[in-house]
Amino acid sequence: MTGSKLIPLSGTVPGTPGRKRSDEAGRASEAQFRLLMDAMPQIVWMMRPDGQATYFNQRWLDYSGWSLKDSLGHGWIGLVHPDDSLRVSRLLVQACGGGEPCEIECRLRRADGVYRWMLGRTAAQSDAAGRTTQWLGTLTDIDELKQSREILEKDLAMNRIAGRVARLGGWAIELPERRLIWSDENCLIHDVPPGYQPTLEEGIGFFFPEHRAIVARHVQDCAEHGIPYEFVLPKRTATGRHIWVRSIAEAVRDEAGKIVSIQGAFQDISEQKEAEARMLALEARLTATLESITDGFCLIDKDWKFTFMNGQAQRMLKRCPEDLLGKILWQEFPEAVGTRIERECRLSMQEQRTIRLETFYLPLKTWFHFHIYPTEAGLAVYFQDITQRRTEQAQLRLLETAVSRLNDMVVIMEAEPFDASGRRIVFVNDAFERQTGYSRSDIIGKTPTLLWGANTCHPEVERILSAMDNWQPVRAEVVIYTKAGKELWVETDIAPIANVSGKFTHWVAVERDITERRQQQQEILSLNGELEERVLLRTAQLATATRELESFAYSVSHDLRSPLNTIHAFSQLLLKIDGGQISDKGKHYLDRIGVGVKQMGDLIEGLLALAQLSREQIKSEQVDLSNIARRIEQDCREREPQRQAQLRIQDGLSAQGDARLLSAVFQNLLGNAWKFTSRQSLAHIEVGSESGVDGDTVFFVKDNGAGFDMAFAHKLFGTFERLHSPGDFSGTGIGLATVKRIIERHGGRVWAESKLNEGARFFFTLGRKDGAQTSRAT
Repeated sequence: MTGSKLIPLSGTVPGTPGRKRSDEAGRASEAQFRLLMDAMPQIVWMMRPDGQATYFNQRWLDYSGWSLKDSLGHGWIGLVHPDDSLRVSRLLVQACGGGEPCEIECRLRRADGVYRWMLGRTAAQSDAAGRTTQWLGTLTDIDELKQSREILEKDLAMNRIAGRVARLGGWAIELPERRLIWSDENCLIHDVPPGYQPTLEEGIGFFFPEHRAIVARHVQDCAEHGIPYEFVLPKRTATGRHIWVRSIAEAVRDEAGKIVSIQGAFQDISEQKEAEARMLALEARLTATLESITDGFCLIDKDWKFTFMNGQAQRMLKRCPEDLLGKILWQEFPEAVGTRIERECRLSMQEQRTIRLETFYLPLKTWFHFHIYPTEAGLAVYFQDITQRRTEQAQLRLLETAVSRLNDMVVIMEAEPFDASGRRIVFVNDAFERQTGYSRSDIIGKTPTLLWGANTCHPEVERILSAMDNWQPVRAEVVIYTKAGKELWVETDIAPIANVSGKFTHWVAVERDITERRQQQQEILSLNGELEERVLLRTAQLATATRELESFAYSVSHDLRSPLNTIHAFSQLLLKIDGGQISDKGKHYLDRIGVGVKQMGDLIEGLLALAQLSREQIKSEQVDLSNIARRIEQDCREREPQRQAQLRIQDGLSAQGDARLLSAVFQNLLGNAWKFTSRQSLAHIEVGSESGVDGDTVFFVKDNGAGFDMAFAHKLFGTFERLHSPGDFSGTGIGLATVKRIIERHGGRVWAESKLNEGARFFFTLGRKDGAQTSRAT
């Protein structure tokens, strides 16, 4: 069928003007049609628009045990299971009333009284005027498939939740440092070497740009408010491979309830997404009529020639009817010669018996399930692509193996308590046997009370049991006992497992040995008192030393000015009075003295500025940073009018802070950008802001100048530290130290990024106190 019209197997199209079929040709066509219907693995039936059945194929008669007369009189609805009968009748009435195809799953009684699940499909046939002339339907036995699917879905759900609770592909964010840690499994998911530890920004960067803000918001909400989250998003791995991941996370709190970290896991669900896409395509094809059924179907005569193939067979075999009809099977598919496919087909034809087999066909890289039925004319072959099912079964076996080999103990229990002692254990993995000494035969069928002892905390056990009674996941730390009587502290995560219908069927517990950690915690607690006293004492000593050092630096810098001015004055006086008697070499020495005095003066001024930064109070006000940057640009251009430079300063930059100190920040950063681009034919300098991951406004100054090697970035903001020689670029090495001191006094931070000879990018933030940091673009 195509749409709702039958395609005849031979002869002319019914109703073609000027063509009349003879009775003999009609009977031959009818016989060939019945042969085709009888050879099909499905039950085929027809009925008039008034509901009167007009045809059933042989497979119906074999299945029901009824005669054709009884079948035409009662129809197939009479054998539907009582629980399904009303629903089936309503769907058929609705389909007949609207003239639309329909699909029904129901249980149908077999001749031996056994009910089996059937997939029924029906479609209307219409005449040229669009009136429904009859209904054509099929009933496909899906009982084994339905049972297998339920078992497979149950096993997949159980192992999926076990893997999820075990944090396969886990990660953590330590707070407040916001340091990201990846497990080795997570590294493999992202195509990076085991042990790779990205920054939080780099970790979020694996998501596509349009999704990064969503991820960052989830992380922020979890870190600040403890809101757990779960989402599914695409990512790009380090090698450029696109994957889909399910991400779950929750906050971890200390004993005081403070959020100290976020723990989560990634699950690569790329294959699942691909399977979902394939299933959607399959569901679309299921709505088609007989010509487009999801199973391939073809007829082969006794000479091994193709006489019929449906659309699905064409798609599976990747061949069109013009290429195959009338052609010999073994010539068109020579790779099948000598394989199990050929042997079973010949055996079916020779012994006239039905054969089923599963086999892999290499040229198409596909697993097929074949149903081969002998007929008077040859063979009727019905086949399915089961590649995905085989893949899922392999994945299930792989997941079972992975769970059994985890280092954490995995225990699966029945959903409901067996008796007063609790829920019986139905599964433990290898790690459980290794760490407790109990074998599977010792523990299977027993309850967890076998593991409890004198020091097991009963209030904690009661809390666990209460959560389980309410079907809630629970985490706890308890003492259990090995078979040898040794105490073990374990951290246990317990969660319920539900089947497809939502009914809870089991509990899964993942337990980790934390005995050593608990011992270390006790040692840490005993040292806390002494450590706090030490910290307070050292903090006071450090504050005193800092004040003395600042006072000393200010005094020394101030006292050095007087002898330095004397040296400069007398050297200039000597040059003025006795300049004519001094040799050229002497004059050179005097010039060197002058240069040294100036450099020393600059260093003293820098030290005084640094000392003053720590002593002066910050006068907070709203500061127009864009105006400051433009004023500094004008000063630079006036000093060097011959320079070719392009400066882009973002409008509306503003912040809350000390105007004089923030001006010094831009004086140093813009001054450096101007200085280190002096060797460029056209200097490019940009001043602006952007939004940081944590919501802070990040200000920046970028240039295309000399840049620096990031290997020495740790020296960049140190006092008197220089990354370029004085012969290349002038300077004292105090400017960036001044910038760092000012930014830190404003509660912010400053950092830089660069490559040698590719320019530098300096970034800084200012404190977010009472909304102190703002930036607007106009």
